[in-house]
Amino acid sequence: MQNLKHEPSYYQTNSFKWRQRIGFGISDYACNLAYLLANTYLLFYYTNCAGIAAGAAGFMFVVTKFIDALTDYMVGAMVDHTDTKMGRYRPWMLFGAPVLAIGMVLLFSVPTSWGAGAKLAWAYVTYVIFSFGYTLVNIPMAPIVTALSPVPSERTNIATTRMVFANLGSLTSSLFVIPMVYYFAGSKDATGAALAAGYRNTNIVLGIMVVVIMCICVFSITEINPPTQAAEKSSFLQDLGNVFKNKYYIMLLLLVYFLFVGYLGMYGAMQYYYSYIVGDVSSMPTALSLLTILAIPTMLVAAYLNGKGVAKVKLMQFGAIVDAVGYAVLFFTSNGTVATAALGLIGLGFGFRSSMFYSMMPDIFDFTEWKCGKSLAGTQTAISGFLNKVASASASAIVSALLVWGAYDADAMDKALAAGQKIADVFPQTHTAINFAFGGLSLISTILAIIVLIPYDLDKKYPAIRADLDKRQAGK
Repeated sequence: MQNLKHEPSYYQTNSFKWRQRIGFGISDYACNLAYLLANTYLLFYYTNCAGIAAGAAGFMFVVTKFIDALTDYMVGAMVDHTDTKMGRYRPWMLFGAPVLAIGMVLLFSVPTSWGAGAKLAWAYVTYVIFSFGYTLVNIPMAPIVTALSPVPSERTNIATTRMVFANLGSLTSSLFVIPMVYYFAGSKDATGAALAAGYRNTNIVLGIMVVVIMCICVFSITEINPPTQAAEKSSFLQDLGNVFKNKYYIMLLLLVYFLFVGYLGMYGAMQYYYSYIVGDVSSMPTALSLLTILAIPTMLVAAYLNGKGVAKVKLMQFGAIVDAVGYAVLFFTSNGTVATAALGLIGLGFGFRSSMFYSMMPDIFDFTEWKCGKSLAGTQTAISGFLNKVASASASAIVSALLVWGAYDADAMDKALAAGQKIADVFPQTHTAINFAFGGLSLISTILAIIVLIPYDLDKKYPAIRADLDKRQAGK
């Protein structure tokens, strides 16, 4: 248990609360730098720089999830059994950051002179390293919210601040990654080894940023609300059985999968869309920036409305409906201006969804603790984190499969664009595949996410549950 250095009244002051909110919030700035690099640029890097076939890359994304299943659960279970003077969660965030940074660099360092089999092997190994680093850092970030405050409204403020910084991380990626890649590659027209070097050097810079930011985060926050009971007296298998007694957690898992398949499928197809459908990849940073910036005000609106008593699940579903409209527009358009406007609408909806998603998670973790008599937030986060990765792999695999179905040929399409031809006329099946990957997959997933949450009623029950947990805490 973390040693508290101040009187209890200190942890109720506004200055401490803001230090806690911002100190924790910057952690997701760092994570989003890494997360979106892998989900937005990696498949394009593999196919256009490293020379790895789209089908092989998509299969790799799926296969490596079986390794993640083991590592995610092991880390989550060990987090639940951790008890140090730094607290339960902060040590993992601190020592995982260098692993994540190294994984980021290795991921975009495929030796371009190697043979196809050797390059694919490199991709497998480095993707596992990257995923493990992300697991070490990210799994503690959801359950630590329960330790940062016992107050539901303050948890919403903490989660909202986190998502604001997450979007700022996305914005940094949107605005600077492509220009940095071109800068390190030496030219906007760079290809092959030069472009690959641009991606690698960009990741070196961003990896250093991730380590520095995570260190600032860990030493800025304090775990002031330890669990009512640790999980030392039960086995990992017993813990796993207990988490699935929570029906709201099962809903959360389904939501995680559908939410991220849709969102990451769109990100995975975006560079293809702006490169070959719009024909101008330089407009992609503007689209990404709009998607990111417009989410921030709706995050704040969602936090305000929740503070006024609007249920978290209602705000989540409203945001999903707005997103579904935006995805429908993406599915039916090939116009770059219209698509960029639709991405702005998706950003507005995602602001509601993201802030409420990370505010709902601590409530669901508390329900498990209330029902089972122990905190299993680490295990629950590990499972949901693994499902997040499965969703990411599914999105990448589906986009890859669509590219294969569409007979995607980067060289032939680049030559067609250089000759002033339209991809829709020369490669109609490839055009259809990219368009569906960009909007259709996300539309279907978002509709399913709306349906999953229809039975969710924890918002009504939570005040009584929290009051009972507070009594247990006081009686320790």
